[in-house]
Amino acid sequence: MKINRDNIPKSYREYVEALIESKQMIEINDEVDWNLEMGAICRYGSEKKYPATIFNNVKGSPKGFRAAELGMGKSQDNNKEWSRLAIALGLPETAQLMEIYHAYSEAIESGEVHEPTVVANDTAPCKENIWLGDDIDLFKLPSPLCHDGDGGRYIQTAGVNIVQTPDGRWTNWSLNRAMIVNETTMTGLWSPAQHNGMIHKMWSEAGKNTPWALVLGASPTALAQSCARAPDWVDEYDNASRLLDASIEMVKCETNDLLVPADSEIIIEGYISKDEFELEGPFGEVAGYMNEERMLQPKQVVTAITFRNNPILPMCIPGAAIDSSVVLGSFFNALDTVQIFKESSLPVIDVFKPLETHSHWLVVRVYNDWHKRTGYSVEQLMDKIAHTYWDQHLGTCGKLIVVGEDIDPSSIEDVVWAFATRSHPMLGAFHYPDIKNIGTSIAIYNTQEEKLVSKQGGLVIYSCLELQEKVALDCKHIIKFDIHYPEPLRNKTRKSWEKWIK
Repeated sequence: MKINRDNIPKSYREYVEALIESKQMIEINDEVDWNLEMGAICRYGSEKKYPATIFNNVKGSPKGFRAAELGMGKSQDNNKEWSRLAIALGLPETAQLMEIYHAYSEAIESGEVHEPTVVANDTAPCKENIWLGDDIDLFKLPSPLCHDGDGGRYIQTAGVNIVQTPDGRWTNWSLNRAMIVNETTMTGLWSPAQHNGMIHKMWSEAGKNTPWALVLGASPTALAQSCARAPDWVDEYDNASRLLDASIEMVKCETNDLLVPADSEIIIEGYISKDEFELEGPFGEVAGYMNEERMLQPKQVVTAITFRNNPILPMCIPGAAIDSSVVLGSFFNALDTVQIFKESSLPVIDVFKPLETHSHWLVVRVYNDWHKRTGYSVEQLMDKIAHTYWDQHLGTCGKLIVVGEDIDPSSIEDVVWAFATRSHPMLGAFHYPDIKNIGTSIAIYNTQEEKLVSKQGGLVIYSCLELQEKVALDCKHIIKFDIHYPEPLRNKTRKSWEKWIK
């Protein structure tokens, strides 16, 4: 299966229209309150796998302003569970997760980087309306109070932050959470361990505020790359351009020199203060738990808001069941992760974060002849995987599960079966307390000392490979329909079932 680049939605609006046409998103014209009601509707929809929602009449927002659940969640439609993700990447609605994964990988690897096409401000859709000075009011945007207990209205749960190093050599696109403080102020997470925080630190050390833009309603391509975790000093724009194998139209901000995608729904411009902070949180996070911490985070000062006519503000409402935030956080960085393993000459086929684990597990699938290819023992292979993954910023899962060729890493049934039946409780668990990493920063099982002081701990690899004493020996026969029965009988059985269940 290959991506047809002509079918990839070129803007968030195109994506929304495609979802509505495929009945994967429904329009709600009733007045809906930003105060918990939008969040409740989206959360219930995610838990029931109902269609995504677009709200055309949000209480307190000017006429024409709309909000939408981002749209990449799981569907209840048989054989179309991942149709919303498939539509975002120009694939058939029936594409399955690993088909989407490999098609996405192939498209980026085969595409080329095209320089951005910078368009005039008066031709860019995102400049159809411009708020400056006293016109700026973040509360006019249809931002939700997502959960009962959140510290404020989280305007940024599905947008793209754009910052650039002081020398202009590196432009970073990223997604984090951010809340409204007042009409012209926001605050959000700017971790020094993440690329956006690293760049903000460069500006702060130079004694300057960080120029910043927030893209709300970015194209699926741009949003995907903001979650993909490209290596240091690699622009996310490059992979977005590779995915499309085309240039992307960009336009200069009104109040700083950053370029933003011209077809975006809403652009918030401003700067991140070098020395001023605001209290941020709590927030119900992607792991499915309320993060009750309230901490000082950098102050984000808004200097302009520009937007399309009838703009759409996308949002994610995290919780215990899969929603768009889980798909963004789990699916799109798999390609960059597998690439670092391959560059280290490890016998890795692919990797995946099963979506049901909310980015807490990374499943690493290796070739069955890994020992012959590397000469490693089981422990040596685990150690090499551990340091390759956790010694750089891609290492954001605290629990790795290493499986053989027969396990589909996107299938939670396969992975749990392998983990339960193949991983030795003691000899199959490899712990790494000395690696300076904590995995996912949103895990509720980490201690306060690990999270706030040492910034390390809780890293483990579970090997579902053979024990060392059985390396290079034939494995016991696996009983599965596709490998345990003769091919003629399999063909006959399939045809019989097709007849019986009609």
